[in-house]
Amino acid sequence: MQIARLAAGPVGSAVPNSTSGVAAATAVLSDTSGSVGLGQQLEAYQTLVGRWRDAGQAERSGLTQALTASPFAQTVQSTLNSFTKAAWAGPDAVPPAPQVQLLKAFENLSPDDQQIVAAMQADASGAPAFASAADYRARLQADVETARPPPEPQRRGDSITLSEEAQAHLDGGDTPAPAPAQPRTRTRADLAQAIAAYAKATR
Repeated sequence: MQIARLAAGPVGSAVPNSTSGVAAATAVLSDTSGSVGLGQQLEAYQTLVGRWRDAGQAERSGLTQALTASPFAQTVQSTLNSFTKAAWAGPDAVPPAPQVQLLKAFENLSPDDQQIVAAMQADASGAPAFASAADYRARLQADVETARPPPEPQRRGDSITLSEEAQAHLDGGDTPAPAPAQPRTRTRADLAQAIAAYAKATR
């Protein structure tokens, strides 16, 4: 399983264009006092990722340090690595096993780690793909349902129509008499010949 690209920044946030803005975000990632909330740390991390993409060679060197070696960056890397290992269903897994394993791995994360993993998902443009951990979980659940094979259609039983005689026999009743055969139709010429022959024989 491959983790999606890092989001460029949370919805509505702006990438800092000033040195002071970058320094403030870097300080948030380096904070170890516990006074900075997870949401603020994720915002600072994603913001620096977006800044790194537009930065020149010299600026990238300093941003890389904050994005790889800062305390929060290491927390992000550790969380993603653990999640990736737990979500691996094996090389021979077939749908929906990979999707089920991915959902299970996400649900086994702590609430904070779920927020980190969800925040690191990005769409094709690099923008955040999910507004919250709940949204990401809903997507994983939908992927599981999509990967499940469709249920086999239920086979309808064969139907047999019994004749009146067979139905009466099964019900224990008398077999109805067969319907009288229809008399053979005669033409007027046949009838005339029969009458003439009868008259001749009785003379």
